Amino acid sequence: MVPLLAGASVFLIRWFVSPYPIYMQIQKELETLADAKKEERAKAVQGCFERSAGMLKQHGSVLLSFHALSRAEGYRLESNEEVAEVCDLLFGAGYDHPFDGISPGYVPEKDWLSFLRYVKHAPNINPEEGRGYIDAADRWRQDHGYPVPPDDAGYVALVERTLLR
Repeated sequence: MVPLLAGASVFLIRWFVSPYPIYMQIQKELETLADAKKEERAKAVQGCFERSAGMLKQHGSVLLSFHALSRAEGYRLESNEEVAEVCDLLFGAGYDHPFDGISPGYVPEKDWLSFLRYVKHAPNINPEEGRGYIDAADRWRQDHGYPVPPDDAGYVALVERTLLR
């Protein structure tokens, strides 16, 4: 009877414990995939920043930061956090913030990626030059039911800067 109980207990222990190494191996593979995805996204953000900054450095006097972000395919980023990170990197490098004058009042930060995609694909808007994206920001505010910002100074200054370029 003792050998039978010992054999049964060994079987039960192996039955309960054996999935653990498999679980650990799967967990390790998932962590590797997650790390690879994070690295890929970091490269995408850095690449977008470098393309934008390169354009601004080359054509800074005639190019707004939003135009550079659009030309650098900022609309291909995957999240608002990534867009915000590129914007922060551009601002930290000494350039104007791409959403200066239109955010937060016209296009809140939670809408930046959607807005970039909207102006890229909307008819009659060329986000890479001119004033089209500024008018699109006002339409975005109206279409999404956002109230008129109490302080329009940033928007007005942006319109003036765009018209003077």
